[in-house]
Amino acid sequence: MKGAGRATRTVLLGGAVLAASLACGGATRDTDAARVPEQSTSPGDAAPPAAPLAGTEDRLSPLPAHDSALAGLPGTAPSGELAWTAPKEWIAETPKSGMRKAQYRLPAAPGDKEGGECVVYYFGAGQGGEVKANLDRWAAQFRGWGKAPPKFSEMTAGGFTISRAEVHGTYTPSPMSMGGGPDPEPKPESMLLGAIVPGPDANWFFKCTGPEKTMEANRARFDALLASLSAGR
Repeated sequence: MKGAGRATRTVLLGGAVLAASLACGGATRDTDAARVPEQSTSPGDAAPPAAPLAGTEDRLSPLPAHDSALAGLPGTAPSGELAWTAPKEWIAETPKSGMRKAQYRLPAAPGDKEGGECVVYYFGAGQGGEVKANLDRWAAQFRGWGKAPPKFSEMTAGGFTISRAEVHGTYTPSPMSMGGGPDPEPKPESMLLGAIVPGPDANWFFKCTGPEKTMEANRARFDALLASLSAGR
């Protein structure tokens, strides 16, 4: 994938993302997906405490979002992995951690000062938590819920039954530091479009967030990405 203007086929490499523990300092973590059994939390409850992670980012071997030699070629995903076509308007970026298998910058809609972000998470075989726990977790990252309560639904694409989420309100991202860092700045009038896809050994998480206008402008593109999902061969 080489930036905006080109539709690319994102191909994910296999392998467990949890590598042997390394002795590193300055640990950070990505807490956008739960690593605990399904909880009974409802969207209206307070945010559940962050679940302990099986491995923090500095203990993971960094994994590329895709093999550049295979990018753009259909049907080249290794067995057990997922592939999709990214919207040509989205800008592919280098993932910030080994937990992020891909990430994209979404163009800002007219009137918005900043664009959005779409991140694809995969935590390894048996990791990532149950669907409901993660949907509730995403909803709990928003306050006010704007025009309507969180909307959860399902769709079928590529042989998968995909769980979807749409949330409006003031968004407070999960803290990335393991202590001592400032709390993330709340972002009013934000929107989340999310999807959880059941992979062969664990769930995959597609989480897109940004200003409401920007996310509405990218809704059809997100839908098209989900419709393009396929399994490795």
